[in-house]
Amino acid sequence: MWSPRHGSVTRTLLLAVTPTLPLAAGCFVDVPPALSGGGSTEGDDPTEGTTTSTSTATGDVHDDTDESSKGCPTTSPPGKWYLDQDGDAWGVEPAQIACDKPPGTAAERGDCDDADPERFPGSLEVCDGEDDDCDEIVDEFSPVNDACHGCALVERDGAPHWFCKVEAIDWVAARAACTALGWTVDLLSIHSEADDLWARKQVEALYEGGDPMGTFWIGLRRADPHWTGCEADPAHWEWSDGSPVDYSAWSMGQPDSASCDPMCEPVDALDEACPRENCGQMFYMLGGWNDRACFSPGVGYACRAAPPP
Repeated sequence: MWSPRHGSVTRTLLLAVTPTLPLAAGCFVDVPPALSGGGSTEGDDPTEGTTTSTSTATGDVHDDTDESSKGCPTTSPPGKWYLDQDGDAWGVEPAQIACDKPPGTAAERGDCDDADPERFPGSLEVCDGEDDDCDEIVDEFSPVNDACHGCALVERDGAPHWFCKVEAIDWVAARAACTALGWTVDLLSIHSEADDLWARKQVEALYEGGDPMGTFWIGLRRADPHWTGCEADPAHWEWSDGSPVDYSAWSMGQPDSASCDPMCEPVDALDEACPRENCGQMFYMLGGWNDRACFSPGVGYACRAAPPP
């Protein structure tokens, strides 16, 4: 028998004669392809391509919906919510898993003080001795904070800088003041002529001119193991922040180790009883660098934080 729905005929050779259909062996009967076991034409099965299958034997239905969304009223997976006690939309560990935001939680984590709603990532830094924006640096430049505790605050190439005017401070105390601002902060290192000129202009503006011989502490120091001797080789210097000395702006005749007493043997690089000119400063008016004993008084210092990665 031929079914016009399939558009083709499959002929099956009958090898036996049935009692109700007296046909001789070797005759052909038109059989619909679906009955003959042949492949079906595309579109025959309306359920083809679905992800839900039904077992007629057991009546079980299998749903292939994403397992991670089970338990939530929507197809979205449960969220992770962080404890937010100060309501600033930034939370802290521990987190909890829930479909909907529980009270007193936030979707973002990273708050550095969950008891102060004014301190969170992205907050504007102010001069308060606190890390307001949670970047592990205190009192750096922001649009509302360009001066703090006698320091002019600026930012260059994404790195915060401090230029601080002090009546008298030695290199050791100046570096301690810088590192107290944050673990990525140290005395200023200079790596190009542009860096050097820019730094001098910041200091000139801070002092509004000032002493032509005025000096400012920067991060130069004599590198180990050369601090015990009186040699004045510029190659024996390094930056306190660990960056390479890839630019030099020593004044004429510097470094000169002028105060070095070869008969005196210092016990360490900062021995006041046996001084060595182991630290560096810049002439902010005349330009150039000069070596000085680390405990000599300077009129100011410059700090720089490492730029963001």
